[in-house]
Amino acid sequence: MFAKMKLVEFLEELGSASPAPGGGTAAALAGALAGSLCSMVSALTLGRERFRDAWQEMEAAGESSRNLTAKLVDLMDQDAEAYDAVMAAIKMPKTTDAEKTLRDNQLQAALKKACNVPLETVETVAKVARVMETVLFKGNPNAITDAGSAGRLAWAAAHAAAYNVEVNLKAVKDPDFVEETRKKLQFELAQVEASAIVAEAEMMKQLS
Repeated sequence: MFAKMKLVEFLEELGSASPAPGGGTAAALAGALAGSLCSMVSALTLGRERFRDAWQEMEAAGESSRNLTAKLVDLMDQDAEAYDAVMAAIKMPKTTDAEKTLRDNQLQAALKKACNVPLETVETVAKVARVMETVLFKGNPNAITDAGSAGRLAWAAAHAAAYNVEVNLKAVKDPDFVEETRKKLQFELAQVEASAIVAEAEMMKQLS
């Protein structure tokens, strides 16, 4: 859906009164941008003789980042679809006890999905962040600011997606699901933050 849109069209849709696409979709897009920047640094390293020792790692980094970017583009659509499912469940009839039970079950299932999609975005971004570290330290130094930008975008993407996990968790009634999801989220966020700190330190070192 969004992958086929022109950039201007997507931005217009994002900025419209429609609640979807929203922050979760934007988070996945930011992650995809980070992945693409990692691919770029890899491409700018491969084929250059003075970086021959890094070619193998750059080939792997390029392949990984392209796959992760494609995954994040898919998550852009999934996030909007998850929101739509929550809204559809909220609008279900609740006149009789049977209708109330059905609505509640559907809503809880939709809310869990609306937590899992942005959580997967954070998990995927954490993988992008690890690739970013590789291209930052082993890639073409002329593209170091692109690698550093990937690190910043990954940080923003992970935190934006985490907001969407947390807001939906507030309405989930399953305490085990809530606890397990928060544990996963905190772990993955910590990975992204660690990579971002490393990237920022290296950027400041190189640019000073």
